[in-house]
Parts: sequence; structure tokens; C-alpha cells
Amino acid sequence: MKCSLTNVVAVTTLALAGTACTGDGGSADDPIKVGSINGLTGPFQAPEVPQAVRAVFEEVNKTGGIGGRRLELVSKDDAMNPQRSTEVALELLETENVVALVGSSSGVDCGLNRTTYSNAGVVSVPAVGVDTACFTSPNIAPVNPGPSKLMTTMLYYASETLKNDNVCLYYTVVPGSRGDIDAAVKEWTDITGKELTVKDISVGEGDPTPYLAAAKAAGCQAILYNAAAGPWLAQAQAQGMRDVDFIMGAGGYTDANAKVVPEGVNVYAGAEWQPYTDETLPGNKRWAKIVNSNKIRKTAFSQGAVMSADLFVQVLKTIKGDITRESVTEAFKSMRPIRYPMVGTPWIFGPGDAHSPIQGSRFVKAENRRWRVLSEGFVVPGKN
Repeated sequence: MKCSLTNVVAVTTLALAGTACTGDGGSADDPIKVGSINGLTGPFQAPEVPQAVRAVFEEVNKTGGIGGRRLELVSKDDAMNPQRSTEVALELLETENVVALVGSSSGVDCGLNRTTYSNAGVVSVPAVGVDTACFTSPNIAPVNPGPSKLMTTMLYYASETLKNDNVCLYYTVVPGSRGDIDAAVKEWTDITGKELTVKDISVGEGDPTPYLAAAKAAGCQAILYNAAAGPWLAQAQAQGMRDVDFIMGAGGYTDANAKVVPEGVNVYAGAEWQPYTDETLPGNKRWAKIVNSNKIRKTAFSQGAVMSADLFVQVLKTIKGDITRESVTEAFKSMRPIRYPMVGTPWIFGPGDAHSPIQGSRFVKAENRRWRVLSEGFVVPGKN
């Protein structure tokens, strides 16, 4: 039989909200299987993501699990290979019979598998939403703003917070990302009424001198770029570009990049969650506890992993009755917003055809080979 599902109420604690019974989600003794698609090999590798999700689940299991049932993470590596990604999604749904996907971090999963998830009636809560499909699908809701929203916020920060009139964009476009860039620039223009001074999305990984010379001639006061930090910033120093604000996205926010910033060059980076380099920030204490106690690599991606797993557990514990794919999906579709201190806005899945619940980013500045968290808090375009 199946247990009935009551309406989901606001989550205020992690207290148990129901008992398990038998049904197509498994018996009371079976684990609750949860899927995840991650890059463990190939061009995008983030092994810390499934490690962090699994650590959260083990924490829950040590206190009795969900109604006495253990949470079991089944992580599949798609190596960012399209064929492999579609194969592992079907394995998770048809062979492993997972009740949901949590903590995925693949660069190709959303676009390839969005229809599969909808047809299967399963929800996915990625730790890292990468492409547009992650934010425009009825059954997917990431816990990060995503590259397009982050770029809008970076542009907004450059023009409205740093007060730069001439904002320029020099980007290397990866396959499938041009539409996201265009959408981000348009959103910024719609909010501010401003236009880019230069938009060059043909930047290569070679010598940055021609691009920086062009930017200097165009009078760029702020430059958004996603090329390798070392060569760009060294050449910027050589050209005397001390009055230019260089702004990198979440991929540039690494300890290694902070160490290559030359003296006198202004470099900022946008973070999708509370900046991970300061463990005392709201929400980061929880994340730091998980990664430190389990010796997991400290990255922004592991923040998204802990957040996605925490949210999943909170919603799961509101289900009164059997934990099945159907009851889990219904719980997420009917849930109320959850405020999670690691991000700027409440997170909710909900019943819509598209989900982009997290808005706003925080910014850090490179100083003395380290990142300093800036005081503005979360910047939300059009709001502050």
C-alpha cells in the first residue's frame, strides 16, 4: 500500500515528521536511495560534491535516518560525456529506483535529462546548476544562482556599486553558453539602462596583450573576464592598468588565483554562496563542520553540496507517510520557502515550469595574496 501525503508545512526544525511504511519506495528496512550525477573524471571534476552530500546523509543516518530508514547516495560519474550522462540518468531512475536526485554537479546533465526527469516524475536539486536548462525546467531547481544570474550581478556590481561608467566584457565562450551571456547582459541593461562599452566573446587563452590594449584604448573602467588569471593580471600590471576593476566569476574565486594578483591591480570575484574562504559567515559554520570533520576539499561547489543535501533532508522530513518518488516529488512541488543563510534569498522548488530561486551574490577582493570578503552583503540586481 501507499501512505497518504498531507500538505507540506513550513520547515522549522529537522525533527522527524513521519514514519515509514511499505510501498513502491521500499520496505521500512530498505534504504532511501537518492541519485546524483557528478563529474569525477573528464574536463570538469568535483569529487568533493558527492563526498559532501554523502557526509550529510551519514550524519542523518547516525541519528536514526528518516523514519528508521537510511539515506543512501548513489552517485554516477558522467565525465561530461553526453551519451554517458543520459545512460547514468536512466540507470538511476530505472535500475536504482531513486526517489530523487540531489547534489548533481554535471555540466551536461540538465540539458540532456530534463525531459527524462519530467517523464519519470522525479525532482532534481543540483548542487551546481550550470546551463540554462537547470533553471528553466519543471523538475529541476538548483541551489545556486547560476552563471547567467551571476554575470548579471557582476555587471550590476561593476556599474552600480563600484560606480564605473565604462563596463567591458572579455569572455571565452564555451559551447552552449552564448545565450546565457546575452541574457545576462540584456537583464543588466534592462535594470540599469546602461550598455557595455565593449563586448568581446572571442577571447582565447593565448597572449592577452591585444585584448588589454584594446580595452585600455576603449577607456574600460571595469573588465569582466574568464580567462586564466595569471597572464591577464600580469599584463594588466605591465600596461599600468591600476585604475581598472577586474571582475571574475565564481570559477575565478580560488586561493590559487588570489596568489597571482600583482600589487596595484584591482581584482574582484563574485561568489554564488557566502564566500567559502571565511568559515565564520552565516551558513558557513554548518558547511565547515561537514567538510572539516570528513576531510573534504573546501570549495564553493562543496558548499552547494551541503546545502542541497540539507534542503533535501528538511523537505523529506515533512512527509507524513511512505517515502516514495511520488511522495517526494509532491513534497517539493508543494513546499514552502526555506531560508538558508548561505545564500541571499529563500530557496523553494514549487509547482512552476521553471525554477531560479536563488538571487544575488557576494563579492571578494584580492588583497595581499588572499581574498577579503567585502561588506556589502548579498548584492541583488535592482534591489540594492
